Amino acid sequence: MTATTLAQEIQDAAIDFGDLESEYRPMLKLVEQLIGVVPNCDPYLEIWPTGFRSYNLLVPNLLNLPASLVGAGAPKELVGLAMYVSSRAAECMYCSAHTCSFALRRGASPDALVGQYSGEEAAVVRVAEGISRFPAYLPRSDITDLRKYRSDAEIEWLVLSVAMMGFLNKFMDTMGIELEQSAIDDVADLISATGWKVGKHGWSDEDLDEFTDQLEGRPLQIPNPDPQVNGATNGNGNGASPGYAQVPTDGLGTYLKVMRQAPAALRLERGWTKGMASRTGNVVVTLEDELGFAPSALAHLTHNRAIRAIGTVIRDNLNPETTALGLGPKCLVALVYGRMAGNDVLVAEAVQMTERLAPEISHNKLAAVSRFATSDMTTTTVPAGLTTAEAAAVMLAKAAAPSPSEINQITIANASSALGPAQLVELVTWLSIQQLLHRIQVFYDADGRFDEDD
Repeated sequence: MTATTLAQEIQDAAIDFGDLESEYRPMLKLVEQLIGVVPNCDPYLEIWPTGFRSYNLLVPNLLNLPASLVGAGAPKELVGLAMYVSSRAAECMYCSAHTCSFALRRGASPDALVGQYSGEEAAVVRVAEGISRFPAYLPRSDITDLRKYRSDAEIEWLVLSVAMMGFLNKFMDTMGIELEQSAIDDVADLISATGWKVGKHGWSDEDLDEFTDQLEGRPLQIPNPDPQVNGATNGNGNGASPGYAQVPTDGLGTYLKVMRQAPAALRLERGWTKGMASRTGNVVVTLEDELGFAPSALAHLTHNRAIRAIGTVIRDNLNPETTALGLGPKCLVALVYGRMAGNDVLVAEAVQMTERLAPEISHNKLAAVSRFATSDMTTTTVPAGLTTAEAAAVMLAKAAAPSPSEINQITIANASSALGPAQLVELVTWLSIQQLLHRIQVFYDADGRFDEDD
C-alpha cells in the first residue's frame, strides 16, 4: 500500500506501546484520564525521544495540570473550548477530535462546541481562532473584549493552551497520525455536523469518511440528563452506546486518578527539566548562555511552570549531541516557517540561531532559502548549494508550514528518500515548536502592552 501520510511511511519504526508503557506509564495514564485514550502519536514521537519528552513537558505545564482540574488558572471549560476552536481553525482533524473530548470532559457545553456561544465564550473563541489561523489575524479589540471577562493571568493560561495546541496541531496534521476509533466514537455525532471529518487520519477504515458524510448536517441534539431517558449510566459509558452524550465529565474520581499518577510523572519531569530555571529572566539567561539566543516570546510570559517547560524544550531540541537531523537544517526550517507565517520576530531569531549554532551556513544560503520559502510552490526550485539534508528539510518545511499542511505523496517520497524516521520526527517536532512560539508572539504583538510607545 502506498503511504498517504508521513506516519504511514515510517510506521515500521514506531515504538511499541508496551515499551512505552514500561518506561512512561504515568505520563500515558495521565493523558488517558484527560481524553479517554492513549494517543497514537506517542509511538511516533518516541522514534526521536526528545520529541516525546517535548510533548510530555508541554501538555501538562501549558495546561497547568493537575491544578487546573480543581479551579486554578482559567476556567477549564473555557480552556477546553479554546483548544478545540484553535484546532478547528488550524484544520487539524486529529486534534479537533481529542480537544472536543477534552472540552466535554472539562464541562464545556455541547452548544459551544457547535458554535452557539455566550458572550464570554465568543470572546475566547475570537482570540483562539485569531492566533491559530494561517496567516494569523488578531485585532487588539478582540483582546480588549476578552479582558471584560478574564484577568491577564487567566488570559495567559488561555493563550498558553492555544500555543500548546499549535505544537500538537502541526505535528498531528503534518504526520497524518491515525485517529483512534474510540476518539471518533466519542465526538463524531456532535461535530460532524459542523464539517469535521476524519480525513487522512482514518487510514485503517475505508468507511470513516462515508460515516462522517452521513452525519454531516445532522442537527445537534442535547442529551437529556435523565439516565432513564437517554440510556446513559452516569456518563461513564457502561451499557451505553458510544457518542458525546456518554463522555464523562470531571468529578472527584477524575482528580484522584490523575493524582495517583502525578508523583511518578513529576519525577520524570524533574529529570527532564534539570538545570533549567523557572523564572523568565533566568530561563532567558540559561538559553543565551547555552545556545547564544532565547526566543523573545518567553519575555511576555509570567507563569513559571510554562516558562520552564518551553525553555527546556528549546534547549533540548537544539542539543548538538542528540540531534539526528543536524542544527543547520533546523535553523533553515525555522527560517522557512517564520517567513511563511509572516512572523518577522521568528525570522530574525532564525538568522540569529544560524549565526550562533550553524555558522557554516552562509548569508547567501540564508537569503536563498528565505526567497524559496515565500515563492510559488508550483514553480519554485530548491536553492542550489544545499546539502541533501538541508534540501529535504526546507522542502518538507515549506509543504508543512501552512495550516492545514500541504503534504502529498510526492512530498512524502522526497522527504523519506533523504531523511530517516528519527530525522523526520525531529524536523516535524521542531516545526511544531515554531508554531507554538508563533501563536504566543501573535497574541502579544496584537496586545501591544509591551510596545515602547505605550
